[in-house]
Amino acid sequence: METTPIVRGETRIERPITIGPYHFHATGIDIIGRPSFQQHAAAGAFAKRAHKRSGWWLADWLRYGDSRDDWQSKIDQVVDSSELSEKTAKNVRAIGAIPKSRRRETVDFSTHGEVAALEADEQVEFLNLAEERQLSQRDLRLAIRASRRRKVIDGQAVLEGMFRVLYADPPWIYGDRPPSGSGAEQHYPGLSIEELCRLPVAAHTTPDAVLFLWVTAPLMLANPGPREVGEAWGFTYKQQWVWDKVDRNFGHYSNGNHEVLTIWTRGSCLPDNPHDLPDSVIPVKKSNVHSAKPEEFRQLITRHWTQGPYLELFGRNPAKGWTVFGNDAKLWHQDAERRSA
Repeated sequence: METTPIVRGETRIERPITIGPYHFHATGIDIIGRPSFQQHAAAGAFAKRAHKRSGWWLADWLRYGDSRDDWQSKIDQVVDSSELSEKTAKNVRAIGAIPKSRRRETVDFSTHGEVAALEADEQVEFLNLAEERQLSQRDLRLAIRASRRRKVIDGQAVLEGMFRVLYADPPWIYGDRPPSGSGAEQHYPGLSIEELCRLPVAAHTTPDAVLFLWVTAPLMLANPGPREVGEAWGFTYKQQWVWDKVDRNFGHYSNGNHEVLTIWTRGSCLPDNPHDLPDSVIPVKKSNVHSAKPEEFRQLITRHWTQGPYLELFGRNPAKGWTVFGNDAKLWHQDAERRSA
């Protein structure tokens, strides 16, 4: 089996991989003579194994090169000059981080990408499931999502009380689920627009109230989208603050460096302190935590809406003076039971 490259002037030629009379090269197979059926079967077995394993070969090659401190001045040049896009290399590295002891021979390389961002025990759980049921990449993704939602339901808390000032960063569902596991749903269990609309927020809101609802640019004009959610919760859209993240995020149509905090009211709920209101564009450098929002916005809210009670929906951390209802809030038991009765 020979793969040594030959250089002729400006042309680089790679010798084919040879399996008997079968010569595998970059754009196909050349077959010399009239091979036997056994030779044909052997060549096919090699082609199928190579197709299934090449992702792991590339992943481990990349990760080993990254691990060599003495190669750092050279390895980037080798990767950049190879037939890999930056995005593909990132995805392959992420999947390659799965230890060999957890990899499944009968599960496609790309399917492993669905578990790359999960904890070790979850990787084992879902790869075992994929292997036992021979799940496709899409089917495994759906199984992971269903499992997350079951856990959300099992861990429901009961929201009690009435609130005047609400702050929400919903777990919007996007279509960004690349094999690297860097999409939004790898970071939190998402909820559909319909599921968000069904949350009985209005049942816990005072007649006069204000809602601050985070919305990303891709969802602004979605139909159905944030407008349906805000209205289902009993609010009317009024205005917005634009968060200038300072550092940019790369996007499909422009480099996105902003997010929008929309402002909604129920009844009458103008600022209690109308002095020195902020500009509509507020620059605050973003953190490295996925989807985390700057504390400065919470401070702006309490500075100008001085009377609570205050509720944060889908919150991550406790906040003094606030009732924080975490991102496990898919339904509220008492309200759900009342609505189904």
